[in-house]
Amino acid sequence: MKHTLGIIGGAGVAATNTLLELIEVAKLQDGAFRDMHHPEMIILQATQAPSRSMFLEGRGASYIEAYLEAIQKVRSAGATKIAMCCNTAHWGISTLEQKSGMPFINVIYEVLMLVKKTGKKNIGLLASDGCLKGRVYEQYFEKLLPDVTLLYPSDQLQREITRGICNIKNKSRLLPEDHPDRPRNIFTRVTAKMFDSGADLLIIGCTDIRVDFKCAHTAIDSLEVLAQCILRDSENEQ
Repeated sequence: MKHTLGIIGGAGVAATNTLLELIEVAKLQDGAFRDMHHPEMIILQATQAPSRSMFLEGRGASYIEAYLEAIQKVRSAGATKIAMCCNTAHWGISTLEQKSGMPFINVIYEVLMLVKKTGKKNIGLLASDGCLKGRVYEQYFEKLLPDVTLLYPSDQLQREITRGICNIKNKSRLLPEDHPDRPRNIFTRVTAKMFDSGADLLIIGCTDIRVDFKCAHTAIDSLEVLAQCILRDSENEQ
């Protein structure tokens, strides 16, 4: 069956835009030269859904019903498969699949399969506070890669990660390239410290990060993985 992908975006807006750019550029590199060479997708920037991170931190309302409404909107427009442009939202993927009856791309699972291929055992995780509190990645590692050690940022470093994610979403992203508050510079410092702390591979487990930062070291970026999965699915259906 040929699927039309519905992307639940807006978490964040810039991350969703970057996802589309990654897909488009990859198709150009693969030889696309007409609009019809690109996959059909239905994009919903679900900006009014409650914060996934704040919910899992115990500081806000659940996002599940809002995501079910978003899924229904893209399904009504013709979507037959769903992707969520948010790692933290995957905390509820089983519930969303069950209640919507729609198949999903599971980016957390896909990231783990790439981790497995590397053979690395000390994995640093950069993610939102809610993603960590909700143990979004941990439940997959415990089942699929129990011999891997997850390394976490210190409390101070996690505050810097949160600041960097927030700065992606505000005008700090537009600061001069050498400004210390520019997100890319925050994440350059954070990733260096994570490797210094013993990580031999990093998971960039928040899609916002890729908007202004591409890790120069050994890393698996969840937004890039999601783009690759979307491309793989579209190519398999041709």
